[in-house]
This record gives sequence, C-alpha cells and structure tokens, in this order.
Amino acid sequence: MSSDDGVIIDHDPQEHPPVLTNNNQPFLHNIVSYIWSVFEGHGYLILLGAIITYYLYQKSVDHLEKKIQKKKDGAQSNLSPEEQMNRMEAMRRARDKLQAEVDAAASAEAEKMKEREELQRQEKIEDWERHKKGMGYRSKSSRPTAETSSKSSKTLKPENFSPLMGHGSSGGGFRPSRPNFSRGGGG
Repeated sequence: MSSDDGVIIDHDPQEHPPVLTNNNQPFLHNIVSYIWSVFEGHGYLILLGAIITYYLYQKSVDHLEKKIQKKKDGAQSNLSPEEQMNRMEAMRRARDKLQAEVDAAASAEAEKMKEREELQRQEKIEDWERHKKGMGYRSKSSRPTAETSSKSSKTLKPENFSPLMGHGSSGGGFRPSRPNFSRGGGG
C-alpha cells in the first residue's frame, strides 16, 4: 500500500475551458482608473482651463477674421475708381521707366562687347599679318621691360639657403602635436 491510496483526484471537465481568455484586461483598467483619479483630484481646474482655452480660441479666430476682412475691404473701398486707375497708371509708368533704364544699360553693354570683340579680331589679324611677314606671333604674355628684367634678377631665397637645414627661424617647420589622452582609447 502506498501513501496515495487515500487521495481522491477529481477530474471535472468544466474546470478548464478549451480556450483561455483574460476578461478583466488590467492594462486598460489601469489607464481608465488613472484618468478617473486625475479628474477626481483636479476636475474643476481641468474644466475651467478647457473653458478659458475655448473662449480665447474663439476670440482670436474672430479677431483674425475681422482683421483679414478689413485688409481686403480697406485696400479697395477707400479709393474711388478714378484714383485706382490713376494709381495703376502710375505703377505702369514706373515699370516702363525702369524697363527703359534696363534696356539702355543692356544695349550699352552689348555695344562695349562688340567693341571688345572687334579689337580682339583686329589684334588677331595683325598677328597673322606679322606672322606672314616672318616677324613671328605676338607674345601672349606681357613683354619684358627694364623694370621686370631687373626684378627677375632678384631671388626670393637668401644666398645661404639650404633646404636640408630647416626654415632657419626658431619654431618654424613641422612639429607634431602633443598626444591627448583624455579622448580615451588606451594609451
């Protein structure tokens, strides 16, 4: 005889349904209870804030609509039709004047461009004629004069310059930066 003889095991088929569902849903319940507690503690303040916000919103919308309407009406209704036509005619004359100035400047620039092109064409013709006579082409760079020839004799480096000796002044030349250990990454 074992110790299990006196134990009765009850196998009730209704104890475990085939599909288990959670009917109380604690997440939704927690959210609803939190919102409810906030309204219980501060409900009057929330309601008062909502009413004031709605009132201010309506006032600002009405004010903006009136301002826009005044702007639309004010621009057109203050002037008679003759004044409106005079204003439009003055604007057209001002535009025409500015356009005439721009056109004059453009034609002057075009004339200058034609003159430059004509000078370049004449120089090319002279160069070709010079070449045909055996005098050679004109030098594209500026011709050396007495001043430039004397300047070319001067050198930019001193006579005791040696490229292997460094810059010659203290502190010049390459100097590696100090290592910065505060950035991390070891040593």
